[in-house]
Amino acid sequence: MKKVLIVGAGRLGKGFVGETFDQAGWDLVFLDKDPEVARELEKKGCYHVKVHRVEEIQNRIVKNFKAYTCDSQYSVMEDFLDTDVIVLPLYPEDFKEAGEYLSKCFEEFYEVHPERKLTMICITNKNYLIPGITKDFKEHLSENAKRWFDENVAVRDSIIRRSTDADSNVSTEIDTVAVNSLLIQGPVYNDFQDVEWMEVIDKIEMLKDIKVFVVNGPHASLAFLGYQKGLKTIPEAEADPEVGALAGEVAAELVEAVMKEYPITEKELHNLTYFAPAKGVLPDSIYRVAYDPIRKLSRGDRLTGSAELCLKHGVKYTAITKAMAAGFAYSEPRDKNAQILQKEIEEIGIEEAVYKYTGMEKGNPIAEKVIEEYRKL
Repeated sequence: MKKVLIVGAGRLGKGFVGETFDQAGWDLVFLDKDPEVARELEKKGCYHVKVHRVEEIQNRIVKNFKAYTCDSQYSVMEDFLDTDVIVLPLYPEDFKEAGEYLSKCFEEFYEVHPERKLTMICITNKNYLIPGITKDFKEHLSENAKRWFDENVAVRDSIIRRSTDADSNVSTEIDTVAVNSLLIQGPVYNDFQDVEWMEVIDKIEMLKDIKVFVVNGPHASLAFLGYQKGLKTIPEAEADPEVGALAGEVAAELVEAVMKEYPITEKELHNLTYFAPAKGVLPDSIYRVAYDPIRKLSRGDRLTGSAELCLKHGVKYTAITKAMAAGFAYSEPRDKNAQILQKEIEEIGIEEAVYKYTGMEKGNPIAEKVIEEYRKL
């Protein structure tokens, strides 16, 4: 039986990656740096995923797995050596730590299976990370293992088009929407055609840029604007007349800019960004979607990047800057980076904070508009 190692056993790791590979009959191995995540999985012996498909809701119990913590004994080693595919649903800042820990596993894999190949699928919304991730994973390898890694390990990016939510990363009760495939950068070295919702494609970087703008931009806008009105879920934000209308304006502005920037047809854009309505309502939380406003407001990301495209092509960006202002005002107590951002605004002022976290130069008209809109809140 084929085996997948899932590095990061949080909401996405369990609810999407784990459930999907389990459905295909693969053996699952979870690895997480948080001991509580692995302990909860071991204690329960299973977890529940409510899968919202187009025509039905499936209630799936996943129990064919092993769960490990990143311990000093490398308890995961034996299963790592038997792995076919590695999937890493991680935040961008976590890949370096994962690469350092797993270097010992790759070194051993090279010694034991020098002829075998591996495919690593990185799942993160941030683009252009693969060269840095590859460097992080090779940094602690011997010279021979580095050469082997270059020839035998395919480090590939992906485009996630699936909402997955739970009360926390530890939770074993998860909701997920299954209407679109994970788009994976080709070529790959291992066969996973038997796994539903996995699709290998070309032009991943261009398509990922577009997806982050066109899908994640309005989504983040709903979260930031909804939070300002005291709402808790994305469906609530969509149903709010003011928030829903403004998010629609954000979408219209950035779609116009994207169509001018990229060689993509309206049909191709629709195929990339259309999400068929799933059975039932997934209670996607504003907390999950708004999480880490520092990353979401950074240069080139879903909102700042969209506004810069609008400026470049002479498209208005009024609604986008309103959403960005709401992002700078996002003060969720459970969100560490939201609290860091609020402290910075308090200490250096909104003007300096906007320039610091968007990376834009002083006097940039987008930044000036964001500051103006922030002061209206």
